[in-house]
Amino acid sequence: MKRLSVLAELFRIGWRTRRALVLCYLAVTLADACAVAGFALTLRIFVRHVLRHQGPGAFLAASATAVCWAVSAVGVSARTNMVYLLAESTGIDVNARVLGLVAGVEDLALLEQPAYADHVELVKGGGDVIARSAWLSLEIVSALARLAATLVVMALIAPPLLAVAVGLLPTLWLSRRGQRLVRDELRRGAPHARLAEHLEQLLTTPTPGMEIRVAGAQEVLRSKVRQEWTALLTGQERAQWRAAGLSVCGWTVFAAGQTLALLLVVRSVTRGAASPGDILVLVTLLTTLRGQAEGTMATVRQAADGLHLLASYRYLVDAGTGPARPVALARPPDTLEEGIVLRGVSFTYPGSRNPVLRDIDLVLPAGATVAVVGEHGAGKTSLVKMLCGLYEPTAGCITVDGVPLRGIPASSWWGKVTAGFQDHARFAFLAREAVGVGDLAALDDADRIAVALGEGGAQEVVAALPSGMDTQLGGEFGGVELSGGQWQRVALSRASMRRAPLLCVLDEPTATLDARNEHAFYQRQTLLAARAGALHGTVTVMVTHRFSTVRMADLIVVLSGGTITEHGSHDELMARDGTYASMYRLQATGYLGTATGREASPPDGATPTESLPQPDKESP
Repeated sequence: MKRLSVLAELFRIGWRTRRALVLCYLAVTLADACAVAGFALTLRIFVRHVLRHQGPGAFLAASATAVCWAVSAVGVSARTNMVYLLAESTGIDVNARVLGLVAGVEDLALLEQPAYADHVELVKGGGDVIARSAWLSLEIVSALARLAATLVVMALIAPPLLAVAVGLLPTLWLSRRGQRLVRDELRRGAPHARLAEHLEQLLTTPTPGMEIRVAGAQEVLRSKVRQEWTALLTGQERAQWRAAGLSVCGWTVFAAGQTLALLLVVRSVTRGAASPGDILVLVTLLTTLRGQAEGTMATVRQAADGLHLLASYRYLVDAGTGPARPVALARPPDTLEEGIVLRGVSFTYPGSRNPVLRDIDLVLPAGATVAVVGEHGAGKTSLVKMLCGLYEPTAGCITVDGVPLRGIPASSWWGKVTAGFQDHARFAFLAREAVGVGDLAALDDADRIAVALGEGGAQEVVAALPSGMDTQLGGEFGGVELSGGQWQRVALSRASMRRAPLLCVLDEPTATLDARNEHAFYQRQTLLAARAGALHGTVTVMVTHRFSTVRMADLIVVLSGGTITEHGSHDELMARDGTYASMYRLQATGYLGTATGREASPPDGATPTESLPQPDKESP
């Protein structure tokens, strides 16, 4: 998206939201430009009438000069206030647009790119600054128009004085160059700012604060925060000094031009080519010109403060468009008949050379419960994110009943998916809302929410709250703070809101639950998965390291190093005596406290105390 397109969009927002204010701003700007030229001309006429002792003419010229001066003086203050109001009102829409751009990204891998995160960090909450840079760019045009009006009047009186204009050009260019240095340094410093803010959040948030205090890492992290901010400010200070040096060079050139202009005025006086009125007007215009140049430079600097944000805004707009999807988009089926198929699927995080998944060929039959197991970093979470449509495969194809998943609008597919993740969101809403957002269409359906609470195991949690489902959650907003396990049960209930999903993903959803609640959840989930599979062909995919749970699955998929090494039922994989059998026996041995290596399984309701494959949380 080009800069002019962004500026046009911002102007359209201002016109749509504050039309009267925009018209007033344009009127004041035009009046100010006319007043600058009018001031010089009426001042010249006033001096001539005075020298000729023409009282009435001198009075009228003086009155016109005063009016022009007043219009120009008031115009500066009025435009400043109007730019502020336009920036604030336009900034609200820009901030909303930024949130929409980030929230609307369909390929989650983009959000995990450092470059994208840097631009988000720069733009976040800066809508008013971006909008102000747009209106200030109009101010720059207005300032240049006033400069041009002053130079035209000077040229009419003494054409050689246009030498001053030549001196203005390098002054403006060097100032712009200096601000670009500052802007580039701000962009380079974004990673320092992002890391410093992350560390500050760790130091000021209760949950990570527990580990930090136990480890005694407060001072180390505090020192690291100071180090990052110092690095950021050092770079900015260096850029500011360089910009100041360029500005000094520019003003030196302008001063030389102004000196030349004064010499030309003196020469005109000695030769009798200029009248006293012309001399007064020219000296006044030279003084005015310097003030206008300084004002223009100040406006350029203010506009430059937002230009780096404007560039980041353009980046987010361009990145948000993403790769073009096929023109003919399909709709997901209401019921899954065949299943979900992966053919030659690979995935590599942007900026990385090593694929997380390679050449995955897998059939997930309609109505099946599938367990995905493997060691940490095997690619389990990346796999389920691709199935959810959150990642785009870098190679291969995923089909749903034979229809390419990429040909289905992401929002339509997400409407057929429900998921419970280990890293779940903690919505600080009313309890019923924290569950109901799992299906916005049923947000006010108390019966549906009550059923979901039962299926997620959060009925007792909500019943114990002071106001039941109408209790505010989240201590930071004066509500009730839940334990980790209670938050997770709320999240599992939220994942149970959708009644007819085609895909149900459970990615280590019970990591913070105790053994009894975990076992009870998986027993309920097995029954629900069987019912959903029979009614809608729902495929349930579980990522877990609990092998007592894995046995319940119709299909077990073993991932290792980004590839599928084994798949089949529990009995088939145990008979094969491969990786799965080895991990299963090791976990069973840890539970029974023996070293015999024989096959064993924990009794119902129990969970092995040792588990070799840990919860999978890949990162780029």
